[in-house]
Amino acid sequence: MQLKLPLFPRETELFNASFGLFSQDGTVYYLHCGQPVGMHEEEDINSFRHKIASFIELGLCTQRQVVNILHVSSDSVRRSCKLYREQGEAAFFAADKRKGKSHKMLPQVIERVQVGLNEGRSVNSIAKKEGLKESTIRYSIQVGKLKKNK
Repeated sequence: MQLKLPLFPRETELFNASFGLFSQDGTVYYLHCGQPVGMHEEEDINSFRHKIASFIELGLCTQRQVVNILHVSSDSVRRSCKLYREQGEAAFFAADKRKGKSHKMLPQVIERVQVGLNEGRSVNSIAKKEGLKESTIRYSIQVGKLKKNK
């Protein structure tokens, strides 16, 4: 029986002696012992997080190696691994379940809200009338877009 040496392309970034990655024509390729074991587009962050987490869980590399070689935060890698362990690969590609909305109000809404605040009405009553969340109005007061009478 003849042993096969792992051969890697010259541009391969090695995590350890048997596992590495390289990028070519906008695609990232992962190699184990010189053989391709995965790939994704460079810009596909969800696939990147999924692949890295799965390779760590398989024992092909460690979280520390990923942080050192790819210069990503250790918290990001840790969260990806936890997500992979708890929810599997589908969690990386599921629709975003966050329900929050940004704290943005159109100028005419800001004017109406400011009139209500000037009249001494409560933030709660103004929010109900305008169909906004109280937190949106409170945020605008906090950042100085609105002034509340004291």
